[in-house]
Amino acid sequence: MSVRTVLVVHREPIAAEALASALGRYPALLPIGAASSAPGAGRYVGRADAAVVDDRLSDADAIARRLRRGGARVVLIGDRGDLDDGSVRVPVDATLARLASALVPGLVPRAHATGSLSRREEQVLGLAARGLAGKQIASHLGISPKTVERHKSRIFRKLGVPNQAAAVALAAAGGSVWWSHSST
Repeated sequence: MSVRTVLVVHREPIAAEALASALGRYPALLPIGAASSAPGAGRYVGRADAAVVDDRLSDADAIARRLRRGGARVVLIGDRGDLDDGSVRVPVDATLARLASALVPGLVPRAHATGSLSRREEQVLGLAARGLAGKQIASHLGISPKTVERHKSRIFRKLGVPNQAAAVALAAAGGSVWWSHSST
């Protein structure tokens, strides 16, 4: 599954930023902006693959229409019935996982995907999550840097992620048991 760029438009700037940050924990989603007005959202038309729009914004309908014309899948948060029906709706009390799967239909939560990693792969990912570079991981585990890179490649493939940042984010979001264990 390819990564989908996401814009969040909410009437409260702090809520827009918080939602964008939270959605960034999903490897399939890449937040590219947070806006609290039509002009702010307009800067992302044509750049966002998907958008979350607060339906309580006075111009939510116009924002949604403009983003859809730019090719974005629009998900409205709220239950107002007076907006046009071209958007997917998610209630305000929905979970983040429900919002994420509305943005990417068919998105399967992979919170437990890290369970498929070998013990050594868990160690490598745990050390990478702590900010260690490949050579430092190799030294810490007593293996070669090339072996560390092979482990990372297998980790990315098993988790279905494109890079180390996405693997670390997925592991953190999943609350994996190994996350708090010693890496040796």
